[in-house]
Amino acid sequence: MMSGQHGVTENCYLTERLGPRILATHPTGRFVYVANWDLDTISAYGVEPATGALAPIGAAPYATGSHPRAVTIDPTGRFIYAANWDSQTISGFTVDPASGALAEMAGSPFAAGLRPRNVRLDSLGKFAYVSNRDSNDISAFAVAPDTGALIPVTKSRVTTGRRPRSTAVGPTGKFAYVAHQGSHTISAFSIEPATGALHPVAGSPFAVGDDPRSVNVDPTDRFVYVANRASHDVSAFQINPTTGQLTPAPGSPFPTGKRPFAMLVHPTGKFCYVVNLRSDSLSAFAIDQESGSLRPIPGSPFAAGTRPLFPTLDPAGKFLYASNQDSNNISAYAIDQLTGGLTPVPGSPFRVERPALPGVRPREATVDPTGRFLYLLNRKTDTISAFKIDAETGALTPVAGSPFAPGSRRSVKYWWVLALMVGKTWRAARYSRRRK
Repeated sequence: MMSGQHGVTENCYLTERLGPRILATHPTGRFVYVANWDLDTISAYGVEPATGALAPIGAAPYATGSHPRAVTIDPTGRFIYAANWDSQTISGFTVDPASGALAEMAGSPFAAGLRPRNVRLDSLGKFAYVSNRDSNDISAFAVAPDTGALIPVTKSRVTTGRRPRSTAVGPTGKFAYVAHQGSHTISAFSIEPATGALHPVAGSPFAVGDDPRSVNVDPTDRFVYVANRASHDVSAFQINPTTGQLTPAPGSPFPTGKRPFAMLVHPTGKFCYVVNLRSDSLSAFAIDQESGSLRPIPGSPFAAGTRPLFPTLDPAGKFLYASNQDSNNISAYAIDQLTGGLTPVPGSPFRVERPALPGVRPREATVDPTGRFLYLLNRKTDTISAFKIDAETGALTPVAGSPFAPGSRRSVKYWWVLALMVGKTWRAARYSRRRK
């Protein structure tokens, strides 16, 4: 994913065509928004502050273009954007600060390239960048400060390598980096401070491993890390603070488990974590503060559930959570603040939905800005599971009413899948009784 946005917000092709996509929490922690791929909508919820329960807001869900693939909230919480995969557009909405209700902004939807994957904003919310997978470029926009409208910058379409997948804007807003899934490279751009225009840095693109999945910039804007899914490693680079040019860190690339899918950097910049899709584990590394090189943390890799997809951290960096797609649960770990080591929290892993449901395919987990609640998308049932986080241990307790539907009512697909699940459970129980 990216820097400062849960590390993970890039999506798995196993779940490319189904279910709710990306979940985003409002900076105030009062609202939650979800892009619904199947429904061509954004769901909006108010958060009950004491319990974390979700309730649909106003006229939600709100219509977007065809197959919204991601939803992004600007740092001020005033604007929301959805990348519409099949419409080649970006839907933009303003947020009512009191209710969280959305209103489509003037000029929306805004034209993008072919198959836009996501919208990435700089830390001040002044500029927006869209990765367009099938046109192999980035759409660059200035964000109108009063309305949130996206205004194409000069030379707004910048060519990248084949199939740009993950874009990260560094925390200082000086540079942007794009991983290319098809050409196994990473492009580096300097960002023009006044206009937001992108300019390739000298030597770009830079070689990485096979099938790069996510780009992460450390909090100091000194190092870049790329998880390479097919070569089972992480490429590490030092950033030239003046030019943005990348130099491989000593020892790069660094081995991970099989099929590293997503990674994130700890808020302190001392550690990073990678989920290994085919090894059912997390690789943990200490970051050399001078060179950016990675050193495996003792005990790494740490066991997870089956096919972990997305890691996320609480805002304080005390706990790490990873959703496990095939074991239908979420692994929770306490982080040793000195070593970066992971220890399972009491009760981990935590079941995502009711025990009677044999498979809901949990997707992306996100901790709200207050650090009190965790929300998890379930692809197979179009729902959101909600948990309260124990502030001392990191243990998860289901919120009353969880899981929550993606809109004011559950989709037809939800009831169909639920019926299939119940039937499967009933048949398995009947078969078991017959064998006894």
